[in-house]
Amino acid sequence: MTTTDETTALVLDADAEARAQRLHRESLVIDASGVVACEPEHFERTAAGGVDVVNHTVARPGQGLADSLAAINACRRWIDANSGKVRLGLTAQGILDARSEGKESIVLGPQHSEFLGTDLSRVGTFADLGVRVIQLTYQTRNWIGDGCGEPNPGGLSRFGRDVVAEMDRVGVVVDLSHVSHPTSFDAIEAAAGPVILSHAHPAAVTPHVRAKSDDLIKALADKGGVIGLTALSPFNALVPGRWPGLNELRVHFEHLLELVGPDHVGIGFDFDETISYDSWLRSKKANPELATEYSFEQRRIRDLQDSSDALNVTRVLVSIGLDDETIAKILGLNFLRVFAAVWQ
Repeated sequence: MTTTDETTALVLDADAEARAQRLHRESLVIDASGVVACEPEHFERTAAGGVDVVNHTVARPGQGLADSLAAINACRRWIDANSGKVRLGLTAQGILDARSEGKESIVLGPQHSEFLGTDLSRVGTFADLGVRVIQLTYQTRNWIGDGCGEPNPGGLSRFGRDVVAEMDRVGVVVDLSHVSHPTSFDAIEAAAGPVILSHAHPAAVTPHVRAKSDDLIKALADKGGVIGLTALSPFNALVPGRWPGLNELRVHFEHLLELVGPDHVGIGFDFDETISYDSWLRSKKANPELATEYSFEQRRIRDLQDSSDALNVTRVLVSIGLDDETIAKILGLNFLRVFAAVWQ
């Protein structure tokens, strides 16, 4: 059972608050993982929070080829219908151009690869459809490798190595967020360029089946990759049963910055805009290893409930004492660097 005891509030003085607001306004802000609800309220949230880019889980885990194609088609039609507000994120320069026009960019980044089956050519097909990020597995084992929910995980399969090579060739970023450690280490080694943990957290601070070891995070950074720190409560808790807030998020940022430095840390909120209480319960049943003691109302950390609260991340970074350049990197430039390197 969770408690709602207040954690110490994060309070900035007037100068620091003004600096946080300026930096957030001037910086490119990339949320490296989310589920976008294709509705007007999405734009209200991202505009209020100053979020410029969302890597959207366009095809949900468990969806096969037909359903994944339908999801991509629906999302692209929605983007086209709202071209005055949003662009499809296909290139790093395109993201910058969209921001200069006051438009959001949505990157298509499914959190699974079931739609590939065992057909390597589908990697290029989905890239042609606009997919720019693919998570190799979601919790369980597939033809590519093992998810982090497998009790005895193995490494990247032979087919998985071919998939990583093909993703390199056609310009699709490898995401390892729900991937097991053995498969992740193999994928980092196999990839020609940087890979990402779009939404994850350090196990050294908050142990969890979804947490990543310091060794894995360092291996990712050594290859030029970036880890996006998530905003979900079970991944930020420092005291079991207590609803975490911004100060707990700060502790995770500080650990990552000390571990791998400012060039390899970003944000990946993992906000699902389509979630309901019923779908949340179904998810807990489908992946019991992800079930936690936090209630539906407390599933996200205090003061970071959706994209409209994104300024609070910048407040956290200012409170750490980081310089302007470092804060801009964490807010978006680090992920943009990876996108530019892989999508070229």
